[in-house]
Amino acid sequence: MSKADNSVKILRPQIGVRLIIVVIYLAGIALLSFHLPFNIPERYKPLVLTCFVIGGAFAVVDIFLKRIALQNDRITIVSLSDYVSRTIPRADIESVTWEKGCGASMKLCDGKWVRLPNVGLNAQGLTNTIRAWLKRTEGVT
Repeated sequence: MSKADNSVKILRPQIGVRLIIVVIYLAGIALLSFHLPFNIPERYKPLVLTCFVIGGAFAVVDIFLKRIALQNDRITIVSLSDYVSRTIPRADIESVTWEKGCGASMKLCDGKWVRLPNVGLNAQGLTNTIRAWLKRTEGVT
């Protein structure tokens, strides 16, 4: 890819992961409709089912919207579960790093840290992908 290329690389959970989340969500609704676990009284079924439907829908929407888009001049991070939807100019990024158990983070030129959402890569893989993008786009505005 040349430096003048305007392509966008989008990092997001794989389709298989998204499909598994949807199947678990639907199976959970079906199972809770027929039986409540842990000897929970039947009178709580509407409350438990409503909470599961709302919470599960949030998780399904999040897994489909979560992404990191790498463009030549900026990075866009979207994650509902992390309450993040932001675009950071390439020039504002100083470095990217990871630590076992903490995930990947970017250090901005003003000293602030931005935690990167889990998009299906391990923290080291995500860090290496973003480092390669930083090198490739160095000097491009």
